[in-house]
Amino acid sequence: NMPFTFSAAETEKLFAECGVVKDVEVIKMKDGRKRGFAFVTMATAEEAAAAAEKFDGHDVMGRIIKVEFSKSFRKPAPPPSPDTIVAKYKLYVSNLAWKARSADLKEFFLQFNPVSANIVFEDRKSAGYGFVSFGTKEEAEAALTELNGKELMERPVILRWREDKETVKADGEVEDVKVNDQAEGVTVDDSGEVEGEDKQE
Repeated sequence: NMPFTFSAAETEKLFAECGVVKDVEVIKMKDGRKRGFAFVTMATAEEAAAAAEKFDGHDVMGRIIKVEFSKSFRKPAPPPSPDTIVAKYKLYVSNLAWKARSADLKEFFLQFNPVSANIVFEDRKSAGYGFVSFGTKEEAEAALTELNGKELMERPVILRWREDKETVKADGEVEDVKVNDQAEGVTVDDSGEVEGEDKQE
């Protein structure tokens, strides 16, 4: 659902907020017109996961874009990312210190065996929130019970479940989000999650 006037260079600049962009391919029809979607290759799986978290449901020139891991491409599909497997065991972490990084977040949850930990960035600065994924529901529940309100870098972190297909807002409200106008020729499933703009609490 990308704007047809949005270039590959503009796409690269947007996704560079979450890390190193290795490649951008804007898909076009035979007559050269853009089809409204593109493939973006990030340098690491963590950066790709962060980009999907941040930009799925993002407003680009008045259009709400959908960002998800590619189901298929010309090259053989890589093994499924751990993030796509354990997304339903994911905690939303807010009130983070501005200097906190993903490595700090993962270490904070280390005793509960986190599969991944990502802090969301806006304009190359921490947005003050992130997500931690676990391999089992029990580990996620234990982390939520034990660490909610505990301090990381002198700030008490606020934890709650990451809800599927919903936007979690900083004030605790949950709002349904519907994404329409899917791009032609794109295969999507209904398991995508849409995350809204959160500010540090």
